[in-house]
Amino acid sequence: MPTRIQVIVDGAVTRLRFETENGIHILSGQTRRELARAIQVVNRDANCRVVVFEAQGRTFLAGAELTELQALTEQTAEVYALGGQELMNSIAKLKPLTICAIHAACAGGGCELALACDMRPAAAGAKVGLPEVGLGLIPGWGGTVRATKLLGAATARRIILTGTLFPAAEALQLGLVDSVFPNESFSSAVDALITHLLTRGPAAVQRAKKMINQLSTRDFKKAFRREAKQFAACYATGEPVEGIRAFLEKRTPVWPAPAIKAISDITIDETPKVEHE
Repeated sequence: MPTRIQVIVDGAVTRLRFETENGIHILSGQTRRELARAIQVVNRDANCRVVVFEAQGRTFLAGAELTELQALTEQTAEVYALGGQELMNSIAKLKPLTICAIHAACAGGGCELALACDMRPAAAGAKVGLPEVGLGLIPGWGGTVRATKLLGAATARRIILTGTLFPAAEALQLGLVDSVFPNESFSSAVDALITHLLTRGPAAVQRAKKMINQLSTRDFKKAFRREAKQFAACYATGEPVEGIRAFLEKRTPVWPAPAIKAISDITIDETPKVEHE
């Protein structure tokens, strides 16, 4: 059963809630298309001032659908990455303030969604990270770029190169989340944040957000294209096949040799290829 998006409008606040029967929320192709439609709904609502991405259950977002990753090739992976980037960019460009309410595990594509949001409060029991290297991949939906640009190269190296899911307290120190609250009071803390934000001047907040985004996202366009290229190049090594298989079989990967394609062999074509779903 795919993860569905419930759109809940309450005055100036819109909640986009991920729902799955087993409580493990996945960003499958169907879910991404549904999320894109929900974002269009938000864009049409002139009264919306705050958008909350939230979920209930065992995870906030566990990342991409593994069967989709398994089916990719070096030729199709770039289009897949650019499509995910386009979705995350649509979140980053939303005029209302965006809150990613991380109540539980937030991994891979879920973390990339969080990095595209303005604010990232987390429950104390949550874990957050970009574990793609454990699958033989890199974050391909903007996570490599945003983690580096927003958190700094040294922090991005620790997050991406280790592929660790960090407990909320450590994620706070790294900047992956911006506040941590006790599990039992997390929902009320998010509600208090929303209430506070709604007391600020709407036009001033929107102008400030626009200015911050302009200053912090310079040169993103070329960087995203390079990220998509590097994501696709991972498939030339054979690592994703072994990495995903090992993850599903709950064992340590045995990486193929030679596993690394020389960076000098990877040419960067600046011509964008966008996934149309």
